Amino acid sequence: MPEPISAAAVDQAAGLRRLFGAQTAHVVAFVSGREACGRTTLLVRTAAALARAGQGVILIDENSGPNNALSTLGIKARHDLLDAVQSDYPLDRVMQPAGPLLNVIAAAKLAVALDHVDALSTERLDAALKRLQEGSAFVLVDCVARNGRHLSPLALAVPHMVVVVAAQGAAITQAYALIKRLVRERGREGFHVAITRARTGQEAEAIFYNMRHTAREHLGVHLDYLGGVREPAVEHLADTLQHSLLRAAGEQDWHGFEPLAHRAAPAIAGGRQGLKPLESVV
Repeated sequence: MPEPISAAAVDQAAGLRRLFGAQTAHVVAFVSGREACGRTTLLVRTAAALARAGQGVILIDENSGPNNALSTLGIKARHDLLDAVQSDYPLDRVMQPAGPLLNVIAAAKLAVALDHVDALSTERLDAALKRLQEGSAFVLVDCVARNGRHLSPLALAVPHMVVVVAAQGAAITQAYALIKRLVRERGREGFHVAITRARTGQEAEAIFYNMRHTAREHLGVHLDYLGGVREPAVEHLADTLQHSLLRAAGEQDWHGFEPLAHRAAPAIAGGRQGLKPLESVV
């Protein structure tokens, strides 16, 4: 379980929000090319660390498995975000508190159903996501690949994407394949990368730099290094994530969910214009 958040940190965060005013949350998706790479544990630790630092955090959990974010936090899901999307069920009752400044929302049913919801439900989802962003500093999404490949439309609408890569040959290959597919099909231009289960910091950096060189050479995209985590059960990426998003804020016009109701989201056939042909990396 994450460490408790002190009352002083909560009071300080409330004071800062009154002083500076509410701001739209940074929305970040945590993805991986394969399961069992420490993604969910790393995400939960990062969310808890952000909350301890006085940042309001909402964690959206797309994972229906037994080791999802809710179970890691000791919470049993009562409702799914789909309930608020397909009915008038209050959004506040879908959220479940995991501690001061940290709330969790189950979204496994939504991730499966989102391809088939009607226009009204999509508009309700956009409205719900807007409310979530207005009431917190960070919205973190634990994304799962449906059918072993494709991310949900909710995950694809997120501007910042952290690719969690275990320091294993197959995991590295599958993570790069995910990046390549998102570049080719969705036109994404950059990713954050976190390396887990490396034996040393040098090994983690070597894996990242090899991935960055390959992605730049063959895909024309930028990879940003968040760090190497040898023990995801006790480490987090809160500090580096915040610094990275501050740098990115000056490079793009939006950092929240892209409205799903207005997304045509066609596949980009043959890759992005001007890029070198996509090549397989062994």
